[in-house]
Amino acid sequence: MLNTGAFERRLGITGTFALVAAGIFIAALAYWQVGRTDLANEDRNPRVLSEFYDPLRGRIMDREGNVLAESYSGGIRRYPDASVAHAVGYLDPRYGSQGIELAYNEVLAGRDVAGWLGAFRAEFDRQRKRGHDVMLTLDPAAQAAAAGALGARTGAVIALDPATGEILAMVSVPTYDPGNLGTFGEQLLTDPNAPLLNRTTQGQYAPGSTFKSVTAIAALATGLMTPETEVECPGEIVIDGFPISCRNTPQGVGTYPFRHAFTYSVNAIFAQVGVSLGWGNLAEQAAALGIGKEVPFSLATAPGQLHAPGSELDRVLLASTAFGQGELLVTPLHLALITTAIANGGEMPAPRLALAEVSGDRIVRELDPASSRTVLSAGVAADMQDFMRSVIAAGQASGLSIPGVQVAGKTGTAEAGDGTSHAWFIGYAPAEAPRVAIAVVVERAGQGGVIAAPIAGEVFRAVLAQ
Repeated sequence: MLNTGAFERRLGITGTFALVAAGIFIAALAYWQVGRTDLANEDRNPRVLSEFYDPLRGRIMDREGNVLAESYSGGIRRYPDASVAHAVGYLDPRYGSQGIELAYNEVLAGRDVAGWLGAFRAEFDRQRKRGHDVMLTLDPAAQAAAAGALGARTGAVIALDPATGEILAMVSVPTYDPGNLGTFGEQLLTDPNAPLLNRTTQGQYAPGSTFKSVTAIAALATGLMTPETEVECPGEIVIDGFPISCRNTPQGVGTYPFRHAFTYSVNAIFAQVGVSLGWGNLAEQAAALGIGKEVPFSLATAPGQLHAPGSELDRVLLASTAFGQGELLVTPLHLALITTAIANGGEMPAPRLALAEVSGDRIVRELDPASSRTVLSAGVAADMQDFMRSVIAAGQASGLSIPGVQVAGKTGTAEAGDGTSHAWFIGYAPAEAPRVAIAVVVERAGQGGVIAAPIAGEVFRAVLAQ
């Protein structure tokens, strides 16, 4: 005879266990699939690495639809252009993943659905789906010009649209073939030239005189200087026993306006300005412009530094820092963004590399949405625009002549610490209506105005010819 009470108790216990099990499962699912969405972009996530063999993985394309990465039958991933390797990245079962391949893995793998629906789908729907394509902001003409102009020299070129933050060219040399990582991975990892390092976003260099832009901004913003403030060159300035020459101006010893000291990149004047500003003002301005911070971006970035942690912040180090040496470290991305802020009248756009998610010939959604922040007053930006135009007008950079186009810029020659110098150039064009801003560094190559500026000129011509 059925004992109704006992049956109901058993049913209740069974139901309770079922509810507890379901709760545990849902909690675990919520944690791993929703709460820990950061793991989707871990370069050693097994689910990410399994995508390497998926022939249905989406393509990566430039802004004109040229294919930069695609999968063939058997899951072989092909990368036809090594110049974009550091932007596109790689996906390898042994060495992990980087670049856009990692940042937009969910889109490329065809499972880009957020929240609970995405969690359940990822867990239960094992049907293979064709991934969507990712269109990048890279402009093929600008990319080719940057890669061709830099050539085999170690360094980096990054060019952006100042209005939108869209990256038009991103070149890091030495480069590599992401499709051969499985064969040459160990060799690439141990290569002293660090070909896997994206020098545009993670290469940290002394900026040399390009940093005078930051010092000048701080001096103008605090009211310490105006463009017409008279400064004096006595031949040599000594700060706490540290001698600095100020003879690299056409008229030599004498007085001249502050804008003139920027045009001719007078180290001693900027050393004096830095000491007058003090560490606090210079550090505040550098931080406002992003130095010392990782730039929020779809690719990994390095923070740079104004000085090494724990350093004695004396006047000699401050003087050296103010003209771009000392313990300063910046990435080309940092300097390119500072240049866009000057070109934009004080607005610094967020850098954008992924333009859109694409399915067939349909744009599904915009990626890396455009945004910006105000980092300079309009007045300071206008003064800096005038300063940078004066550098080019005074013939301080070669290879930038474009008929009918005025260019603004700043050169830099940064001591590398081994008797050589990194060659730098930052600038934008056209000066009156900027369409492209750039930062170029060539490692241990010499003078920025001679070596780096012509590379920028090639990119300017490629962009403005369109």
